[in-house]
This record gives sequence, structure tokens and C-alpha cells, in this order.
Amino acid sequence: MGGRRAALALVLLAVGTYYLWAVRAAGYGFEWRREHGGYYDLLARGFAAGHLYVPMAPSPELLRIKNPWDPHVDDSIRMQDMALYGGHYYLYFGAAPAVLLFWPWRALTHHDLPENFALFVLCFGGFLLSAAALRRLLQVAEVKVRWPVEALMLLALGICQGVPYLLNRVWVYEIAIGGGYFFLAGAVYLLARGLRAKRGALWMAAAGLMFGMAMGSRPHLALAAVVAGVWLVRRGGLFSRQAAAFAAGFAAVALAVGIYNFERFGNALEFGFRYQLAGPGQNRIGIAAANLAPGAFYMLFCPPRFGAVFPWVRMVFRHPGVPSDYFAEPTVGALWVAPFAVAAFLLVWRGGKGASGLLRTIALSAAVVALFLISTHLATQRYEVDFLPMAVLAALAGVSGYIARASGWTRRVVTAGLAIAVAYSAIANLALGLTGPYDEILKNRPAGYVRLARWFSPLREFRPLLDPAIDLEWNTVFRPQPAGFREPLVTIGERHHGWSLWAEHEAAGLRLIAQTDEDAAPLELRGADAARVRVKVSYTPGTHHIAVWLNGQPSIEQRIDALVTAPAEVTLGESRVAPDATDARFTGTIDVLRRRVGED
Repeated sequence: MGGRRAALALVLLAVGTYYLWAVRAAGYGFEWRREHGGYYDLLARGFAAGHLYVPMAPSPELLRIKNPWDPHVDDSIRMQDMALYGGHYYLYFGAAPAVLLFWPWRALTHHDLPENFALFVLCFGGFLLSAAALRRLLQVAEVKVRWPVEALMLLALGICQGVPYLLNRVWVYEIAIGGGYFFLAGAVYLLARGLRAKRGALWMAAAGLMFGMAMGSRPHLALAAVVAGVWLVRRGGLFSRQAAAFAAGFAAVALAVGIYNFERFGNALEFGFRYQLAGPGQNRIGIAAANLAPGAFYMLFCPPRFGAVFPWVRMVFRHPGVPSDYFAEPTVGALWVAPFAVAAFLLVWRGGKGASGLLRTIALSAAVVALFLISTHLATQRYEVDFLPMAVLAALAGVSGYIARASGWTRRVVTAGLAIAVAYSAIANLALGLTGPYDEILKNRPAGYVRLARWFSPLREFRPLLDPAIDLEWNTVFRPQPAGFREPLVTIGERHHGWSLWAEHEAAGLRLIAQTDEDAAPLELRGADAARVRVKVSYTPGTHHIAVWLNGQPSIEQRIDALVTAPAEVTLGESRVAPDATDARFTGTIDVLRRRVGED
């Protein structure tokens, strides 16, 4: 028993240590006893001052425009993604994280709480509550698994559910989603704790409160509360003590949220989304049947880009046919992030003294929340944390029950399959956690990124290098293309601290474009020079300049702060970083004369 507890405690410690590293890995440490200006910090300041709006006065220029979003309004006079109403800025994101963490911290210290530390607390707390919920479910269902299997499941609960991605970039969006994750995990644990408890009604009342707080973080998470309420009614009757206690707990928070909304916007059901200062169409939900196909693709099935260079799994932007007002960011579908999550809907216990019903409830809650997100016209990777942790929890519980009932080779095969699935999922989640939405670790800390990559890159060809020598030369023959057609000549590295050279066809010739993540240098080619070109590209370490020669003549010199690339990431005639075409290829012919990356 002592060895089992030590192994499980080690997993919990490892996950917590990783979370703590991840929220600081991009170079943003915990800065205490100072003012940060994060949106939740601003909301806490407003609460401390006795009002519901944030203490930032909108510009008079902004107040004069009819539409809250206007591309001609400078960002310096508006608060992006705030809600503007009645001459005040309000936070449309749920206030529950501010009530739980930011406001109390402000009251105690008179300083802002670092948002990255708050996200660590919410996510690690959510993981611990999920682990407690899983153990309680197994206990109630009288399912026993060996400690290596339980340790594997705890690792999956901590890593394989989208949270690593959330930790990479910390802002208002991640805080709201992290709050929803924490409160939902707490609600599920309290539901499980209430099974077979002497004071089950108290546990259910607490669960209702936690579901209400989840709604207070992310309003659509109220759908999970509805599913749980239906389960309790079906289990004990409409007027059972547990169902009534659950409803009372949820109603208490819902009433507070309604009053909060009414005091801000004059409508108990208005969260401020309509008044959000955002891009066109982003301040509405837009539920429609036309969104189901692209929504399912992005949130469930969109594949990542796999490669041999660390971290091996990257998100890319893919855009199947979508409605004109559909908003999507680079996304990896949940079934690529945690493929074993499908077991949540395939493996459900029978019996289990109420545990089987709760297991179905958790899985159905994940499905309902996912369906809501899929039906909107907004898709982004971080939204998967609204439903994927619940699906992973239900899947792991279902698989554990199957393993406990199985014997012999069946048990071994299922256990091995689970281990393989969790291993792949952990790699995928950690990779996406390392790159995040904007590759901030690579962008902000290139030397640290390269050091980390070396630990996992035994082969030189696939080992990222910082400021390697580059010496490339090739002959290019262009194939005629219509004006506006764009094709890659060479790509070095990834989007940040990388470089690429493109050719854009024009009616009278070509335009070559040397591109970094911050700058573009164009060069026009006319007449015979536009049909056949000898290109040389060189980069000398320490110079911070990339030079391009065309037909033996120096033509482009471009500054770059740092260059990070593996030899395998220096590709002629193709691009991995095209914003909307991951398989872009050069249509003409390239005759490589010399290709050297780093030291021979």
C-alpha cells in the first residue's frame, strides 16, 4: 500500500511541477507585489472599489462610434474583447475566477494577482479534483486496478486533456477556461462523493454550487449542470432531497449571476457578449446547422502536422469549406489530442450502485458541451478544455472497469493499448503545450528552446540549432502562372526566428519576397530575369543578417534577431509555414548546387 501511495503521489507531483514550469516557460515569471493590468486584475480592482466595471475610462472617440467594433479605431483607445456599455468597460468573461482568486488576493495584499499563477492554481486544482473524482468513482463501483494502471490514468488526467496547451499563453481567455475546468472538475468530484454518502444531499448541494461557478466562468457550461440535474431526477425523482439540494445550490449561483448581469446590462441573461469589442461577427454566438460540419472538423477531427523535428507535433491552419463569417484559429481536433476519449461513449459500467449512471452523465455532459461549441461559428484550440477533460475522465473510468473485469491476454492487450494511447496523447499534448498558439517559448527564449530540443534530438539532421551557418545555392526555372500566384522557394525554420523566400507572379514578371516573422523585403524581377534565376542564400552566425544573391548580384539583405532551425527544416521548393496551405510546393524546377546548414 505504501508503494502504491508513493507512486501515485509521484505522478501528482510530476504533473504539478510540469504545470508550474509551463506557465513560466515563455519567460513570464511570477511577479508579486506589483500592478499587472490583466483583465481579471482590473475586474478585481473594480470589485474592490465597489463597482462592477473595470477602472479604465473609454476614449471619447470610441464612445462616438455606433458599432463597438471598427477597424479604423486605434487599439490604443479601446480594450480588445472588453464589453463596452453605458460608457464603461465590463468584462464579458465570467466573473467566477475573480470572485475565487483575484478579488480576495486584491483585498488581502492590495496588489494584483499574477494571472499565470492564477491559471496554475486553477488547472492544478482541477487536475487534483479530477483525480479525486476518478478514485471515488472506482471506489463506489468497487473497481480495483493495479497501481501502474492507476498511475497511468492519473498521468492521462493531468496531461492528455488539452490543459498543457492552455498553460502556454496566459491571458483573460485562458483564465476563464481554466476556471471552468476547475469548477467542473469539482462538481464531478462532489457528485461522485455524494454517491452512497450518509449526507448525500449536502454533497449534491455543493455540486450544484460548483456547476453554478462553472457557468459563472463559461456560461455554456450550464449545459453540463442540466445533464447532471436530469440524472439526479431520473435517479431519485423530481422532488428527491438530492435533486432539490442540487437545484438549490445551482440556483443560488445562477441568481447571483443574473443580478450581476442585470446590474451591468439591464438584463439578467445578458453576459455582455453582444457588446464585446472584437472582430466582425465575433460578438455573437451564431448557432446554425451550417456550422456543424466545420465545427466538427476543427474541434474533433482536424489533424496536426507531424514531423521528425522536435517537438514533432504542430498545429497548422486548415480551412475546409466554411461559412463566410466563420472564425477559426489553428486547431488540432480533440480526437487527435486524446484518441482514447472515444471510450467514454463505448465502455460504461453496468451496475456500480449509481456509479454507472454518473459515468454516463459525465460522458453525456462532455458531448453536449462539445455539440454546443461545434454548432457555433467560433473554433479555437483552447475551447476543447471545456469538454475534453470530462470525456477523458469518463473514458479512463470505463477502461479501468473493463480491465478489472478482464483476465489473461485480454487484460494485457487492453492495458498495453491504453498505455500506447496515453503515451501518444501525452506527446501530442506536451508538444502543443510547448508551441502553444503563438510559439512563445521559441519566440521569447530561443536559446532555452534549443537547449530543451537537444535533449530529445539525437540525430543531427533533426536537431534544432541556434544561429547556424547557412550556405544555399540553386538554379530556379519558373513555370508561367497567373498573376497573384504565390509559391515558396526556400523555408528555413518555423514561423518564429525562421526565414522564407517566396515568389509572387505578376503580369510583367516576378516579385520575390524575403519573409521573417516581423518583416518582408520585396524585390521585383522583370524580363528574362523572371524566367530563370540563380539564387544564393547565406547566413553567417553573429551577423543577424540574411543575404540573397540573384544571378551573382547581391539583391536582398534582411535583418533577423535570431535564426533557429534544424538542418531538416531547411527545405527548398516547399513551405511548412504557409498561413493557409501546409503543403505549398514550387511548381517549376530547382537544381540544387549547394546546401550546407551548420558545421559539416
